[in-house]
Amino acid sequence: MTHIKSTFGYLFKAMVFAIFSSQTVSGLGSMSSIAVSYGEDGTVFCGLALDGSHWVSCYGSDASVVYGVPHRLPFTGLTGGDGFVCGLLMDSNQPYCWGNNIYIKLGVPQPIPERAEYLQISAGDNHLCALRKPPLKRRRNRSHVDCWGYNMTASHVFDGAFDSITAGSVFNCGLFARNRSVFCWGDDTSSAVTSLTPLNSRFRAISAGGFFVCGVGEGPDARARCWGQSLRMNMGLDRENDGYAGADVDSAPPEPMLSVVGGRFHACGIRRSDHRVVCWGFWLEHSVPPPEKARANAMTAGDYFTCGVFPDYSMRPLCWGLGYPTSIPMAVSPGLCVSSPCGPGYYEYARAACASSSGSRVCVPCSNGCRDGTYESSPCSRNADRQCRLNATTGGSNSTDRRRPASLQWQMLVAELVFAFVFILSVCAIACIYVRYKLRRFSSRGKSEAKVTRSQACAVKVRPEVEELKIRRAQTFTYEELERATDGFSEASQVGKGSFSCVFKGVLRDGTVVAVKRAITAASDNVRKSSKEFHTELDLLSRLNHAHLLNLLGYCEEGGERLLVYEYMANGSLHQHLHHARKGGECFDWVRRVTIAVQAARGIEYLHGYACPPVIHRDIKSSNILIDEEHNARVADFGLSLLGPVDSGSPLSELPAGTLGYLDPEYYRLHYLTTKSDIYSFGVLLLEILSGRKAIDMRFEECNIVEWAVPLIKAGDVGAVLDQSLAGPACAEGGEALKRIANVACKCVRMRGKERPSMDRVTTALERALAMLMGSPSEEQAILPTEVVLGSSRLHKKGMSNRSCSETTTTVDAEERCEFRAPSWITFPSVASSQRRRSSMSDGEGEAAGVVAGRNVGVEVAEEEIGPASPQQALFLQHNF
Repeated sequence: MTHIKSTFGYLFKAMVFAIFSSQTVSGLGSMSSIAVSYGEDGTVFCGLALDGSHWVSCYGSDASVVYGVPHRLPFTGLTGGDGFVCGLLMDSNQPYCWGNNIYIKLGVPQPIPERAEYLQISAGDNHLCALRKPPLKRRRNRSHVDCWGYNMTASHVFDGAFDSITAGSVFNCGLFARNRSVFCWGDDTSSAVTSLTPLNSRFRAISAGGFFVCGVGEGPDARARCWGQSLRMNMGLDRENDGYAGADVDSAPPEPMLSVVGGRFHACGIRRSDHRVVCWGFWLEHSVPPPEKARANAMTAGDYFTCGVFPDYSMRPLCWGLGYPTSIPMAVSPGLCVSSPCGPGYYEYARAACASSSGSRVCVPCSNGCRDGTYESSPCSRNADRQCRLNATTGGSNSTDRRRPASLQWQMLVAELVFAFVFILSVCAIACIYVRYKLRRFSSRGKSEAKVTRSQACAVKVRPEVEELKIRRAQTFTYEELERATDGFSEASQVGKGSFSCVFKGVLRDGTVVAVKRAITAASDNVRKSSKEFHTELDLLSRLNHAHLLNLLGYCEEGGERLLVYEYMANGSLHQHLHHARKGGECFDWVRRVTIAVQAARGIEYLHGYACPPVIHRDIKSSNILIDEEHNARVADFGLSLLGPVDSGSPLSELPAGTLGYLDPEYYRLHYLTTKSDIYSFGVLLLEILSGRKAIDMRFEECNIVEWAVPLIKAGDVGAVLDQSLAGPACAEGGEALKRIANVACKCVRMRGKERPSMDRVTTALERALAMLMGSPSEEQAILPTEVVLGSSRLHKKGMSNRSCSETTTTVDAEERCEFRAPSWITFPSVASSQRRRSSMSDGEGEAAGVVAGRNVGVEVAEEEIGPASPQQALFLQHNF
């Protein structure tokens, strides 16, 4: 008898689960009738057609996903990730993917075991997992899960049958069918999902987000429970100062839920009581809130946004959050087709959403009650939702009173149609008049240049194609011409080699010396990466124009050859001068080193603050700081660069890329990319300039330069960090200037990005340190002696002399003959520098006493924040910068 009771109890639980699991759920990677993809190429919404054909329609800005949709292929369900969407083919029960992700193969992912068929698929950021169908006879108590993608390609076998699977950013979870417990596997360093999984909890459904998992509990309570690393735990951000709002994802509301979905750092659920949407977790500023009164049937979550299907809008999706349109002009299926009958509280969707699947149906939850002023005319049944009608009158229930509402509704309907028709005609007439007026005004004024503000110009991410770049300043070269210039790309002309390209020295027909960067095309994987780097660098350098960025002269793209032509840098890279001094070459003194740091900082400041859109370099290092024939520094190698968001506080979710030793640990650990990642790399570069040691040098016990230098600088022992091969600074204030530079470097390499200074503040501090290093101006000494060559002299050779002003008379004529001619790096500062200096000099007069006092403290100046200049420094900057 006990055995019979337990059997019936298990069957009753299974029936209850089948009822509640009919609700469609899709997290960051769970399978559903709808799915979204996200990434740097834009967002896309995809859904199964409403006519029962199971074909897929997509809408969004990523052309590789929208135009890569398989034509006339029926799918059982969909899932999406970073730049790709996958569906489970109805005929073969195998996954099929499309889009643009280097880790996910287009079409059917490989390898797939022979004759393997799958029940579900789920996608993370850069991987895909599929749950195999159980065998018919033996080993039905095991689950086989096959995964493909970034660090995930493997086949897994688990004891116990999974009912469903879901995928997060770099992990996966499965829900066991028998005991309703959860098991997770994958990378646990950034999410801690595996170690925080509740052991004694039972769930009806689960859904993974970026770094967490949420589940709907069993029983009548059905509350949502989330675990994993929240945004604040993972990154330590202050929501008031970092553009985030909300609470942690583990603070789920207490209401019973039908389903939950997870995004990057937020979660949303459908309440059981009224089918309304409720969201919790962290949201970016200016995010669109979820709809308040609409009932949802299905939801799916992307990176920082969520979409749902609402019956009140004729099954058209609505989206909220940040990064996607709020309304999508397409109708999709409200759920997946199931073979089991719809249970109590659910009805079969009226339209033929499963026309191609005999015996299947879409189960949609019944609405809860009727609105005020209406009454229930028919209850919810197996084939239809409950019907509500307007009340006839407050009293009476005879047949005459029941006929009145119908006639009243008919009159109201006719009036609404007439009003809508008149309104549409009025709007069309006004629109035509306005368009004609604008066209006449435009034709009368002709073609005039419009002044566009920075926010308007950067509102849309522009990616010009190669044909558009031909009209820009980049010149088109032929392969034959470049081959002749480099002597057939011989080894003798090769001056550098990278992971995906080689650099050759060449001489064009007109005698111009150039550097030709040729992509390596030996391996198929390298072809894709080098092609991406080629177009990225061509795109960016054709937009950017700054004195301290490497100048692009032209390009060549013929067949499989991709070449970029740059201005030749005669003095190599900063890395060569610091670590591989060539025979007969000069050794850079402190003034030269700090000058190069200032010039590189100005180039990076232009990328962050004044390029449109902003540019994140991602590979700042000494080998990418090139020196021309007149010792001017140029920032080079934009192959890994990305166009950042207009709002510098908005994050980019990107896989780590860069060079070991310079790579931002916060970016490496959390895949959270901002301009502060370049600040960290520049801080390592400053330590490298000060110490003469490499970023990672295995010759020393403390091989990492940050872990070695920062404790010494904080302890006040800056002299132990400085390069011992160089003599001390010539002027008295030189030691203080190097201490300030070391202090700036320590601030740049702080572990938390929000605590690092911005690039404009770093540039200001370095310029002032350079002014101190070169000595304060006086009547007897020129402000910048001509013996110290800091920049190009091509524009100011006339009138220059090797004599200082102290060697001449102090008359007006003599002063004119000794007129100081600023070198190019001072003559052509960035726009940011001039603006910063005007503001700092205006503020510096009021705070001069405090700054001068701070300079006399000694070691305590290492903790001095970057503030206004002293009166002497202000006068020096006013004359020279």
